[in-house]
Amino acid sequence: MKSKSRIFEPLAITVASGSSIKAAAVIVGCSLQAAYNMSGSAEFRQRVAEIRTELTTEAVGKLTEACVEAVDTLRELLKPENEPSVRLNASKAILANVGPLSESGELRARIDAIESQGPVLRVAR
Repeated sequence: MKSKSRIFEPLAITVASGSSIKAAAVIVGCSLQAAYNMSGSAEFRQRVAEIRTELTTEAVGKLTEACVEAVDTLRELLKPENEPSVRLNASKAILANVGPLSESGELRARIDAIESQGPVLRVAR
C-alpha cells in the first residue's frame, strides 16, 4: 500500500492501538486537521483495520501459548505429592474448561467444513 505521507503509517498504528485521532495527532507530531483529513480516507480506515487484525492475531497467539503453560501447570498440580485440596482444585479447573474448549473446537471444525463447500445459495421463498 502506498502511503500518502510520512505520518500515514504512524498515525494508523496509533489509532489502531486505541488512541483517538486527536491524541494520535499529538503522538505522531502532526496537525489535528491533517490527522482528521487522513483518517477520513478509505485507505486509512482499511489500514487501521489491517493493523487491528494483526494485533488481535498476535494477542491470540500469545494467549494460546499461555494456555498451554497453564495446562502444564494444572497437570503438575495433579501429582500425588501435592496437597489433596490443591489436586482437587486443579482437577476442577481442568474439568470446568474441557467442555467449553472441546465445544468451541467442534464448532470451529463445523464452520470450516461449511466454508470449504463454497458460497451458500439462498433461495427466496
